[in-house]
Order: sequence, then structure tokens, then C-alpha cells
Amino acid sequence: MDFYLLRLFNIKRMLWGIGILSCLLVPAKAYCQTVGDSVISIGKAYHLYSGELKENRSYWVYLPQHYNDPRYPTQRYPVLYLLDGDVNFHSLTGMLQFLSKGAYAQLPEMIVVGILNTDRTRDLTPTYANVKAMNGISASFESSGGAEGFISFLKNEMMPLIDSSYRTMGYRILTGHSFGGLAAVNILLHHPGMFHSYLAIDPSLWWDNEYMLRRADSLFRDENRFKGRQLFMSLAFKEHSEIDTTTDQERAIRTFAAKLKRNAPVGLRWNFAYYESEDHGSVPLRSELEGLRFLFKGYQAEVKQLLQKPELLEAGYKELSVQLGYTFLPPEYLVDWIASFCEKNGKYSSAKYLLEMNVRNYPESKGAAERLHNVVQKRFSRAEGRYQSRRGEFLR
Repeated sequence: MDFYLLRLFNIKRMLWGIGILSCLLVPAKAYCQTVGDSVISIGKAYHLYSGELKENRSYWVYLPQHYNDPRYPTQRYPVLYLLDGDVNFHSLTGMLQFLSKGAYAQLPEMIVVGILNTDRTRDLTPTYANVKAMNGISASFESSGGAEGFISFLKNEMMPLIDSSYRTMGYRILTGHSFGGLAAVNILLHHPGMFHSYLAIDPSLWWDNEYMLRRADSLFRDENRFKGRQLFMSLAFKEHSEIDTTTDQERAIRTFAAKLKRNAPVGLRWNFAYYESEDHGSVPLRSELEGLRFLFKGYQAEVKQLLQKPELLEAGYKELSVQLGYTFLPPEYLVDWIASFCEKNGKYSSAKYLLEMNVRNYPESKGAAERLHNVVQKRFSRAEGRYQSRRGEFLR
């Protein structure tokens, strides 16, 4: 991307951020829309001082639907960290809220942490490259090369703060676009243990004469380095012309994908998608949707099958856990819904099986034991009613 496009992109980013911040109207600093006296809350804004970066940093937090539900006080959630958080926060959290609700959820509920920028070029680029010539056009990046400081901020300050403030389950996803995608690939290659899954959206792999591609050749040979990790990488359509500066980006992304296809590291589950109908600005939304679907392939429960075979739910989550390299348990709220569905359809044994699973998986949840007790009581009462009815018929 050339200097003009970078400036245009950053101006759009700034205007978008101003539009979002203009709706911070409530004392709790919730991102919201107001309708009369009602408030629709999307998230909250926070600030912390970073000793690693020697500056104040802002971040936004979205909590999923059931996080504050008093019935599920022990439920824990994966965390998605979103670079350029002010740009994609609304679209991503809205999509997650829609696709993680109900019994047919395609994705798990997640906590989203959107990290806002101070010096984007400094934080997201791995090396100092003040001038990058592309097709005869130069761009200045005087503050570049500060990625390791930003990574230290994430690892030593941001992530411990989130884990201590919220009920996180330990599973982390990193999502980044453009320079953010470059940062995601950089962290995957050099600090793979920080996150379990990575979404690199139209990443700027052209950076510093394709620095990441050169690093990948040696790092991919480490058989244990990427075990249990996942990567989804996307490429947007590039319109070529004599003064185009995106040719380097497309070539670099395709070359990196070819390296993965030819020498994919052992244990790395990955996918690459090219979106011909999307440009660099529109590609994040589609990439986030299909990237998360790739990560959590097989998550959606086949509810009608569970009426007869409730054990399929537990088996499905065991397969998902193997795929993700991390233990995922069926969420307590989801199991409750399916158990209620079974109960309404007269499948009390299936409901009992599912609620017993909840008691095993969430022993600290008082509600799980209470709901199991209620179903057992209803089943007993129903059986008692049938017995008395038949006894009455016999005595007559």
C-alpha cells in the first residue's frame, strides 16, 4: 500500500473512530445507541498506563450475551484480541452476537478486546524500514520497528489484566488487518504460544522486502513450534495499474500461502482465502466471518439429533477440542437450552443426561444441580401420575 493510500486509509480510520466515540454518552463509557430513555450497550472503554510502552493505552471490551446472566456465574469464555480495535469493533461484535446465540450457534460466545492505536506503524511493524520503494513510489515510516515493545505490552500487561478482570478460559484469538495482519503473522512466527489462533486479514507481508517470508523458511522447520495453532489468512482483490503499489502485497501473500502449502509446519492448521469481490477496505468483515467459521468448524450442535442421542453433544466437543488443541466444554447455557428442548418434547431421559453433564462440567454451579433436580422431580411426578392413573383404571 503506497503512502497516499496509507494516508487515506488512516483518515478514514480517524473519521470512523470519531463517529464511534461520539456515541459514548453514558457514564459507564458504553458504546451505545440511544432510543428514547433506553440504552443499547455494545461495550465499555478503558484506559491503562503501559510501563512497557511508557504511554497511556485505550481498549474497548465487549462481553457476550450470557456473561452477566446470574444463572451462569461460573461460565468462562475465550477472548478475541482485535488490533485496530476502533475500526472493526462494531462489525465484529455484532457478527459474534448474532452467530453465537441460540441452540444453532455456529460460534462460541467470546469476550472481545479491541486495542486502539497510538502509533500504529511503530506497534505493528517488526523492523525499521524508513523508506520502502514500490514501483518507484516511496513511503516514509520513520517510527517503524517497535513491534517487540507492543508485543511485550500485550503479553505482560494487557492479557494478564484481561485474565484477572474477566472470566476467561485461557483460549485466545488474535485478529489483525493490513499492518495488523502483518503483526498477527509476526506473533505467530516469533511468539506462537501467545495465542491459539490467528486471523491475518490482507496482511502487509510486503513489509521490509518481505521480511516475514524470509523468516518463515527457517521457522517452519521447527516441528514443535506451531503445534495446536491455527491460522486463517485472506487476500483482497488488487487492481493493478502502472502506479499501483499493492502488487507487492498480493505477491507476498500468495508466496506465503504457497510456502504453507508446500511446507506447512507440523501441527499448524491453516487456511487461505482469496476474495475477488472484496477490496482492502471491505475484506475484514468477510474474513472475520469465514475465518472464525474455519477456526470453529463443527461447533454447531445438531439439536434434533440430540433428542434421541444426547451423548453426541459431548462427543462433538471432544472432536472440537482435538481440532483446536484446547479443551472446550459444552457451555452451560447451551446445554440448558437443549435440555429444555428435550423436556418440552417429552425426552426426559435425554434432558437428564444433558443436565448431568452440566453438573460434571460445572461443579461450582449451583444452578446446574438445581435444574437437574427439577427435571428429575418432574420426571418422577409424571411417572407417579401415570401410575396413579393406571391404578385407578385397574381398581375400577
